[in-house]
Amino acid sequence: MSFLKDTLARTIDGASFAFVNALQLRRRAGRITGDQFRAYVDHWAQHSPADYFAMPSAQPPADLPEHGPWTRPSPHPIGWAANDHLHLHYWPGPCGWNSPVMFLLHGVMSVSDVGYRLWAQTLNRLGWGAMFFHLPFHYGRRPPWIWTGEPALSANFILTCEAIRQAVIELRWVSAALKAKGVPHLGLWGTSYGGWIGGLLLALESNLSTAWLLEPIADADHAVWESPAARVLRHQARQDGITRDDCRRHLRLICPAHQTPMIRTDRILLFAGTFDRIAPAHQLRCLHQKWPGSIYREFRQGHVGYQLMPESLKLARTSFPDLFLQPS
Repeated sequence: MSFLKDTLARTIDGASFAFVNALQLRRRAGRITGDQFRAYVDHWAQHSPADYFAMPSAQPPADLPEHGPWTRPSPHPIGWAANDHLHLHYWPGPCGWNSPVMFLLHGVMSVSDVGYRLWAQTLNRLGWGAMFFHLPFHYGRRPPWIWTGEPALSANFILTCEAIRQAVIELRWVSAALKAKGVPHLGLWGTSYGGWIGGLLLALESNLSTAWLLEPIADADHAVWESPAARVLRHQARQDGITRDDCRRHLRLICPAHQTPMIRTDRILLFAGTFDRIAPAHQLRCLHQKWPGSIYREFRQGHVGYQLMPESLKLARTSFPDLFLQPS
């Protein structure tokens, strides 16, 4: 039985990777040259992550929703009209703005929010409000002529970096608005691409009380230049004159593995899949060692799977019981 499950995990991942590679053949994210990317990297070479992900000049929004969907122009537009609007959906906790709020950050090319809506309701029962963010180029931010999330990770590395930057800045902007509302504390629950963005947020925001990162992309160098999901992407990058060394110069700004969390590391959960070839388990074990005190768990699945959401909540409830409403 274990052999069959392991084989199925690898098969599902393989099919998913083939689909992602096929989409990248369309080059819907546009093209850049090696010189353009090197100029971008040079521009940021002397800047810190705090500079790169600096809070926008726009005041944090005062009109966050009491419940339901909400959209506003992004505080960091990147030149794609359909994408340059911040979208989120809020399910309030039992005490409204006096409840903590959990950010739900989905994976790349996520196509359905049904599961996240169910998890939001579970969080509500446990005393939390939940905010599901539409990350760049997904859901309500998807241009009509592309697949959801298609430009978020592409050989147009400037766009890839700017989408990550946009997401982190938006999360910081909303975090500031929640602080102003009097929300007692925040958490984040991120999967894959969402875990990547969440890992970067940890190095910038001190008011997060917990973070559950499920197969986060901790090392973009591996994800782009070695993982089977990026075969077409890296071939296109080489065609455009972009090298692996060009990308490595920028990793210190965009990789969680290069960051130090501002929150208590003993409130961070790291979950890995044994057969994951995008965010390999050995890399997440290294991140666990770099963030001493963090809690690491590994499960027999590939990058695509459904074990980690329920398992992470179960572990959080036993590890951090003070964060949840207790049964009466």
